[in-house]
Amino acid sequence: MKQRYYGLRREFWSMPDGKRKLVVLEEAIRIADQYMTESDAYDARMDYSSATLECGCPERLFISFSWCLAKFENNPGVYSSFSIMWHYKWVLNQIWRLPQFSLEQIEAVFADFERKCKQYGYTLRAYYQQKVNFLLSQGHLEAAAAYHKLWKETPRDSLSDCLACEQNLFGEYYFRINHLKRGMQTIKPILDGRMSCRSVPQTTYSNMIVPLLKLGEFDRAIDIAKKAFRSIEGPSYLPEYGVFMEFFTVTDMPKAVKLYERTIQLGLESKMPWDRFQYLLSVRLFLQQWSKVKRRKKLAESEQVTLAWLDEEIGTLAQAFNDRNGNDYMHRFIAEKEQNISRLVKKISGG
Repeated sequence: MKQRYYGLRREFWSMPDGKRKLVVLEEAIRIADQYMTESDAYDARMDYSSATLECGCPERLFISFSWCLAKFENNPGVYSSFSIMWHYKWVLNQIWRLPQFSLEQIEAVFADFERKCKQYGYTLRAYYQQKVNFLLSQGHLEAAAAYHKLWKETPRDSLSDCLACEQNLFGEYYFRINHLKRGMQTIKPILDGRMSCRSVPQTTYSNMIVPLLKLGEFDRAIDIAKKAFRSIEGPSYLPEYGVFMEFFTVTDMPKAVKLYERTIQLGLESKMPWDRFQYLLSVRLFLQQWSKVKRRKKLAESEQVTLAWLDEEIGTLAQAFNDRNGNDYMHRFIAEKEQNISRLVKKISGG
């Protein structure tokens, strides 16, 4: 069984991202639990936690992480504080995406992360960063601004995201609060090729499409969208696929159709409510425009993915987040998306 365990671990590292990768690691975890050491089981679950994000199944992160966190806490000095805290950042960035977690539960997790940062000698830069994401998801712009200031003022340390990721997120923050020119200036080092990493500039491209449209830079938006369309690949980019689908819906419908058919199965299979909501909202905007013209082509999954089904699914998800957050931000978010695409349609059509 030891040979089988290490064989599975080797297979995992050479596999493309996808659910098959998680199946391999689940088998490795089963073998480790039954035949190997606790350390082997810990390592397999840490790999599994990482793979859940890359494979588009972040909702599976919580069980594997909770097991590892308990072992870490119950065995002082045995496991790396850096590794568990890095994974803890992922938890902070995912937990608010599930409306079944209450605000009290989420705040308790944030507070535990903050305590552990101090306990293990890390600054609070990563904590402040994740608070900004959480607050923006609820539409709390003033509170997010205060944490954004703390984030930028707090020294970087080994728990900080890489420079390219942080620069990308700083730009995204300004876009979210509608400081569009400042956001474009912030991401300039990325666009100039001076900063990059595994996920940047891919995510940068999707972040800047709507700001460019709002600024009236349509030709530049088209150039960026074409470049980005070729650069993003894999199940972890579901919300980004949605952004480009919206854009191509009014600029290049055949490309929008191609992107829809390439990604719709990922969207239907997604179990992460926030990502599913974002993507399906983009699909609805696409389908609304597609349906305005009588077409002979039948879209993939057309029996399930109708406007009526999308209205119900999106409405249910939006209400779940609003109920959890105690406001109507998600409905305002939907309205803004619809206004943006309506303005773009008028601009492109010359209306």
